[in-house]
Amino acid sequence: MQMREIIGLLRTYDIYLVLGLLILCLILALCVVALWRKHATLWRRYNTKLADGNVGEIIDCLAQQTQAISVLESRLDEISAKLAEHADNISSCLQKVGVVRFDAFEDVGGEQSFALVLLNGKGNGFALSSLYGRHDSRVYAKRIVNGTSDFALSDEEKTALSRAMESDRSGESS
Repeated sequence: MQMREIIGLLRTYDIYLVLGLLILCLILALCVVALWRKHATLWRRYNTKLADGNVGEIIDCLAQQTQAISVLESRLDEISAKLAEHADNISSCLQKVGVVRFDAFEDVGGEQSFALVLLNGKGNGFALSSLYGRHDSRVYAKRIVNGTSDFALSDEEKTALSRAMESDRSGESS
């Protein structure tokens, strides 16, 4: 039953199928002609160099290519040195972030207070805490060296520091 339906469908649209295949063949033939011409041009250039028997030109060409490769190698060495310098500079940039929002006082809601830790790739940076109250706000800053602080950290600051230290491993910040 299904085979008859398929054959009937093919008979109904046979002219469109033939036209489509004809167009596809024409496109493929044009591609073959274009590739053949390109191949013929390259083959002609190759044979001309060898047929001339002018080995001197070939050697000169190879010498030029060798010199160009030497220049590229020296540029690559320069770029590698710059890359190493940039990698060292990047490790000094702030790149790890940890944030914790919280309610510092019972009578103030909305988690308006926060602890923010910003670190570079070496674990150095600072913790910034803001305590928001109804009548005043206070801001504290503490230096962090190698992931630790000389000053006692609050629980929120410790959490923010932990998030910052983990942020470069997961690629995300909290």
